[in-house]
Amino acid sequence: MPADLSRFSIILVEPIYAGNVGAVARIMNNFCFTDLRIVGAVPQKNDFYLAMHSEHLLEDARIFTTLKDAISDLDRVIAFSRRLGKTKPIDLSPMQMAAYAHEIPELNIGLVFGRETFGLTDEEADLCPLRCHFSANKDFPSINLAQAVALAAYEIQSFQQRNLEEGGTRKIGAVDGEEMSKIYRYMMDVLGDIGYFSNHETTNWDAFLKKMLAQLNPNKEMVYRLRQMFNRIHVLVTGKGKGYE
Repeated sequence: MPADLSRFSIILVEPIYAGNVGAVARIMNNFCFTDLRIVGAVPQKNDFYLAMHSEHLLEDARIFTTLKDAISDLDRVIAFSRRLGKTKPIDLSPMQMAAYAHEIPELNIGLVFGRETFGLTDEEADLCPLRCHFSANKDFPSINLAQAVALAAYEIQSFQQRNLEEGGTRKIGAVDGEEMSKIYRYMMDVLGDIGYFSNHETTNWDAFLKKMLAQLNPNKEMVYRLRQMFNRIHVLVTGKGKGYE
């Protein structure tokens, strides 16, 4: 039976070549993905023939003005990048990405792919707490957009199929994106209230906390304990507790 992968969204940020978008639609159809989102606009060059028998995915594609809008209803977001470096750490290999996604089968996941020319801006990358990287020739690491989507889609679909055959994978009961955003904001607010950011910080704590929570995938009890911990810190420093909106 085909896998149900409707909870995954393939998000293309300002794609340049219509041929790539058509090829992505075909790939999505090959591997049972149905939700295509495009930031910017669909390229107008007339080469959608690459979407053979998958035109319905192009017709149903949702268009967004910004990446922030495109991911606003998703629980987890993973960016795919060829860039490596101290400020651009890689969190997941493709296989780890697939395993991560299948541990939270009840949550909606966005897979973000940048422009063919220069990928994602730093601001866009910061919206994606987790980053996945395909190992490739270090002298030529840039993978074609449609081919990158194909590699990611295959890993997810094949991982799910293997686990169905083996009796399933573990499920961790992680909280959804709304609850993750609430505990993240609470932690940041507490740190702000106690003066943690009063001096210049070289660490991007905003990005660090988002990444930490995404990697942790906390369940409801973990979120409750984090609230307890940070409320206690607030009491010790300011003399009063902090409510949780």
